[in-house]
Amino acid sequence: MNVKEYISSGIVESYVLGLATEAEGREFETFCVQYPEIAEAKASFELALEQRLLQDAILPPAQIKAAIQEKLLTTTEEEPVHLQESETTVKSIGPWKWLAAASLILLAGTVFWSLTTYNRYKTLEATNRNLQNQLEQSTAQLKALRQDALLLQKPEVVMAAMKGTTDPRMYATVYWDTASKDVYLMVNNLPQPASDKQYQLWALLNGNPINLGMIEVKEERLLVRMKNVENAQAFAITLEPIGGSALPTTQPLVMSKL
Repeated sequence: MNVKEYISSGIVESYVLGLATEAEGREFETFCVQYPEIAEAKASFELALEQRLLQDAILPPAQIKAAIQEKLLTTTEEEPVHLQESETTVKSIGPWKWLAAASLILLAGTVFWSLTTYNRYKTLEATNRNLQNQLEQSTAQLKALRQDALLLQKPEVVMAAMKGTTDPRMYATVYWDTASKDVYLMVNNLPQPASDKQYQLWALLNGNPINLGMIEVKEERLLVRMKNVENAQAFAITLEPIGGSALPTTQPLVMSKL
């Protein structure tokens, strides 16, 4: 048996406060004998309740104590205090005391149970919210991958594999829809540039570069949509200052021909 889970289930508080069923009470008493941790938890809760009762105890007003002391001092021997010989019925306040204590214990148990239940509810609510967010993100990513897969299957889409001009490890792929003129880029392997640099995609037509937009190396989508181009004979990527350039300022890092 997992003793910690059993203790944290609230059975200790239920038993001490008299809220446990008869079967739960018998089981709890048996476990107290078998598992010292459970007996210790029971004693700790009882002690905490006792300390709480003592803290909440109402002391008599100071003026009453002073009045009693004054009465005792002013009583002389000439005026002895005579006790009534007749039998006086003594009313015990014990039951009321225990009723008040039981009420406080029940109140404390109710508050403890409410707080525990509320905390568990908030934890489950937060967990459910996180799972829901993860599910929504996964669903959106799956939908995007399906759209990309459908795009690549279109017969009018032309693929251009751009290989590194100086470093063969650098690689990117352009997918050009010759019907809609849409351009999509897949960043296969481009190293993260310096903080003041950014990759820029170009289409080349008769040796003239056409700006197709800036590239973010870390993209959530498999395919990144770039600017449209009517005609192109090749594609290239250069490394430019942040924000891009009107014309390439460096030699192409990766390049392809159609």
